Amino acid sequence: MKRSLHLCVLAAFAVLTFSGFQCASSNLTAARKAIQNQDYASAKQTLEQALAANPNDCEALILLGDVARLQDDADGLLAAYTRALACPGITDKQRADISIRLYNAWAAEYNAGITGYNDYVQSKDRVRLEAAITHLENAARIKPSYTEPLSLLGGSYEAHGDTAKAQATYERWWMIEKPGFDIMMDKGVTLGMSRDQAHAILGKPAESQQDSIQGGGLIYKDKIDVGGRNMYLFSSDEKSGAPMVEGWTYNPPSSVSQAENWRARVTSLGPVKALAFIAYHAGNKERALEMANVVGKISPTDKELVPLRTQVLQDLGRTDAALKEIEIQLNRDPSNVNYRLQYATLLSGAGRNNEAIEQYNLVLKAEPSNDAALYNLAAAFKNIAGNKQRAELEKMDKDKRYQPDMSYMADLAKSAEFFEKLRSTPKYKTDIIVLEQLANVYEVTKEKAKVKALILELEGLEALNEKNKTYYEIMEGLYSRNNMIEKMKVAAAKAAKL
Repeated sequence: MKRSLHLCVLAAFAVLTFSGFQCASSNLTAARKAIQNQDYASAKQTLEQALAANPNDCEALILLGDVARLQDDADGLLAAYTRALACPGITDKQRADISIRLYNAWAAEYNAGITGYNDYVQSKDRVRLEAAITHLENAARIKPSYTEPLSLLGGSYEAHGDTAKAQATYERWWMIEKPGFDIMMDKGVTLGMSRDQAHAILGKPAESQQDSIQGGGLIYKDKIDVGGRNMYLFSSDEKSGAPMVEGWTYNPPSSVSQAENWRARVTSLGPVKALAFIAYHAGNKERALEMANVVGKISPTDKELVPLRTQVLQDLGRTDAALKEIEIQLNRDPSNVNYRLQYATLLSGAGRNNEAIEQYNLVLKAEPSNDAALYNLAAAFKNIAGNKQRAELEKMDKDKRYQPDMSYMADLAKSAEFFEKLRSTPKYKTDIIVLEQLANVYEVTKEKAKVKALILELEGLEALNEKNKTYYEIMEGLYSRNNMIEKMKVAAAKAAKL
């Protein structure tokens, strides 16, 4: 993004170097002279006098905007240039030059916003963050069709703790970008696709340009007619050696100059991802899925939203679809442990415990100390044992002479094995849930010495959990099941106070 911005700023200044306006009055001549002498207060006063006499003096309005720009007055700049663009006598050349002047002002504010945000990241100084927000807000007002500041502005609002403003900013970004995304999704064009593939889908460019990249490489810029509207496609060979699609601008507004239409840009997915996460945490699962689907279609190799999308599908009761999605990802990247863990969890949730166990074992083969796989394997074997035990008890209730199948004890032994491995890791050494689960397994397998040892171990953790109601509820249950009535009463009383 910085690369493209730098190139465009240079192009804009080059245009301004050869552009100018003819003198129209003594006031304008005096204003220009004052600007040359950096006497901006006098220039502004003279121009306001000229406009008082003729409110539709286009050149005076443009110069007034120039004065505001030189004084870093974003509000004054925007007001003057906006009035100039509405001026009845404005020429096409003046209109194009104003657009470029606005672009330069936009670039200055946007770059200041980037610098301010980076300074905040390094210093955590909220004053710098607020300054960055001001610059980015100015940039967004100066060039409302340019979305780059909105992406960073949304992130700045999030860093400031204002989720509502962040969401509104991301939604504004999406409203501008959505038509281009819709076209690309409908046509099947993706980020990272080869330029040649994109041409085969979208059609032959009507015009193409190239820019050199500092350090080597080229940016390829193509103007393509898509359904009667212009699509500016930007590709780079900097990373791969072959031109790959990095971004696009679809149907730019007529207020933007032709030079700006060719401004190379990288299409960001950050706001789309942010909207997906914001929607999910707000409980809007359908919206979260919609935005996650956008990422999946525009950048199929992007891995960041795969877990969220799978979780949303599961939450919406579409477990089969979630399983199919994660299977596709695993086929593409079979060594990805996170995908395999999620796949195993989905299988377990669907009651396919044996398949889940197989997947968890594959995770442990790659990462023997993976705590998520250890915990879930322990829980899976415990659940299998529980299901078998309940089935045997039902048979015994129906037939008093029935001799139960005790094979579930082997499953409990496997459960204990994985819980023991888990609690040997530093993270879970003092985890009361893991210790309770293990103690419960040993209660069923009637290994009283191990149960007693775990109770003693848990009692030693009271100082760390004296304000934890769950801890005392766990102890109450253990004491009750092991006929330690007095201790059970004490634990129950302490839990009741929390």
